[in-house]
Amino acid sequence: MNGHAKDLRHYAGASGIFLLVVLLLLFLSYNEIPPVNKDVFVSIVGMLVGSLSVVIFTIIGKNPEELEQIKSRNASLQVNIDQMEKRNDQLESMIIRIQEDIIDKLTLLGASAFDTVYTGKKDCGCGKECTCGKDCTCDGKECKCKNK
Repeated sequence: MNGHAKDLRHYAGASGIFLLVVLLLLFLSYNEIPPVNKDVFVSIVGMLVGSLSVVIFTIIGKNPEELEQIKSRNASLQVNIDQMEKRNDQLESMIIRIQEDIIDKLTLLGASAFDTVYTGKKDCGCGKECTCGKDCTCDGKECKCKNK
């Protein structure tokens, strides 16, 4: 509520200054300024006309300070967006890398399982394949099947 009253005061003050400038211009269109006071009057009128831009911005609701605050907030939010985009790209690349690793490991596991189940041969440790396909022992030189 206090902010609303403050805005209303700003609006009323800006409207008053705008009305004062318009009335001053109407007065000058009907009356002539004496040469003695002309310099003082011209400087005062120049200052009033110079403040018209701020008055008009206040009347239409554009506060220059508020505009700067919004611009700075927008800039900080843009920095946050850029950081989040970088982090998102990093996470996506990590997920892709993990998926590739999982696919590679599953491929190796599947190939190993296929070889074990369908070929019927097992590696007993000496580097040679066991011919019986069952349990065998290796003394380092040759394979010996337990079933034979």
